[in-house]
Amino acid sequence: MRRIIDNKRIDLTNDEFDLYQDICRSYDRPNFQGEELFKNHFETNEHGTIIFVRPPQNRTTTLEVFTFLISIMVNQHLRISQEQNVAMIKEASDQIKSLIKNTEKLQEEVKEAVEKLAKSSSK
Repeated sequence: MRRIIDNKRIDLTNDEFDLYQDICRSYDRPNFQGEELFKNHFETNEHGTIIFVRPPQNRTTTLEVFTFLISIMVNQHLRISQEQNVAMIKEASDQIKSLIKNTEKLQEEVKEAVEKLAKSSSK
């Protein structure tokens, strides 16, 4: 599901977004919001996939935030790879089924041709 973090569209599962909110709340202080730790810390593409995680410039952050962002990036890319694998397997399976059907049809045609040949040669 697409969410907004640091004015960037990011694709997160509900559990990932809940964890993001938990991390933010754990760093909230009277004059500081935990969301600030994520500012200028990553870049996403048009699909909401993190394509780059960088240390924030002129600011401090936590290892927890950095690790969270790296984990999200890896998980997003694994999900994309998994979807691609499933699509390729489905496509290959459909092609194999088509080939099997064509092979069975050709086997039936060969069987009929052999029977026809046997009848004509026995006459």
